[in-house]
Amino acid sequence: MLLLLILLQLSSVATDPSPVKEDTPLFHQRLKHGHSSQYILTDLIPGELYEFKVSYPATTPFSFTISFSSSLEALPQRKLLDIEKEEFIPVEETLYVTVTAHDYQRAVKRAEFVSYSVYYERVYHGIPAQAYHLIAYLCLLVPIAIVISQWVYSNWYLVKHEHLN
Repeated sequence: MLLLLILLQLSSVATDPSPVKEDTPLFHQRLKHGHSSQYILTDLIPGELYEFKVSYPATTPFSFTISFSSSLEALPQRKLLDIEKEEFIPVEETLYVTVTAHDYQRAVKRAEFVSYSVYYERVYHGIPAQAYHLIAYLCLLVPIAIVISQWVYSNWYLVKHEHLN
């Protein structure tokens, strides 16, 4: 019985960590309740702020624990519906991350596994790098939308005005 428990505990953690590259999502990961998977982040810049995210379907009653296995300065974890994320500042170029799934459903029948994705990116001035792309698109699209709406309004107004005369 003790041997079986030891084997179950050893099988709950992946033997080889999966590499994750910055700004490149790792999709379709799967974990069972109580099991863990380990990831390795390389080419980190010590002292820079990063954000590690685990995203999963909001309809799945799971939560995740994210832990780092290198000495680092950890910032408070924030939970957003179907995203668990942790900001961290590495002190070395390589960092191991362990993600553990927890089924918090109180129903008799538990979900067998959860499908999730992992992703990490650098944070600049408190804003994730991915958000800068959206800000750039908005800065482009808002002036274009204003010009188009003014053109449509002026043409509509002129056409309407001509019909009244």
